[in-house]
Amino acid sequence: MTKQLVAVLLGGLSALIGAAIQYALQRFSAERQERREIVETHFLQLQDALESLYYRINNLRDWGGKQVMTDEYFRLTSIYALGRVLAHETLLVSKGIYAKLHYDEALKRQLKAGLHRINRGMDDQRFLHYHRVQLAEILLKDGNVTSYTEFMSRTTDDAFQPAITAAAEFIETARPACLDEIRTAADEVIRLLETRTRVPSALSLTKSATVASRRP
Repeated sequence: MTKQLVAVLLGGLSALIGAAIQYALQRFSAERQERREIVETHFLQLQDALESLYYRINNLRDWGGKQVMTDEYFRLTSIYALGRVLAHETLLVSKGIYAKLHYDEALKRQLKAGLHRINRGMDDQRFLHYHRVQLAEILLKDGNVTSYTEFMSRTTDDAFQPAITAAAEFIETARPACLDEIRTAADEVIRLLETRTRVPSALSLTKSATVASRRP
């Protein structure tokens, strides 16, 4: 009887340990999948949006890019570059991405701080917080960031004019110091995201090419 009881207990313990191991493996697999999805569906797109904004500011500050653009093209594409970053930032909150970064508190803090700094650079006392909220909304549809074509179709909607007008005024009148702050913060967040996406940004590739070209 004792041997039978021991056998039953051992069998039950083995089953319990097996179930615990299986649960741990399933949870580990699910967490890895979740992290991969965050990179593939949020970080890569945010990195690309930040690069676009970075180079648009470069065009304005250092390369005289506005001289080869029509006023309408300059206005709409610049608003879209701002809006894409704001829209992806909104998704980090609305889809609970920040909460899912519990495994990397340093990344969460640096990412949030960098995006906050970009917002601070946009806040010129005219392009206000809820203008930026609405601009992000213009670029969001069904939980995704819209294409440039879809964005253009929405710019004539009267309901969106407060954000469009405020963003256009910011682009036309932004102080160089504000643009420099946005560009610097964008650069820092891009570098941060590169460490997670493992995809080199155009900034890194350009820097590498420049360094290589200077070698004797």
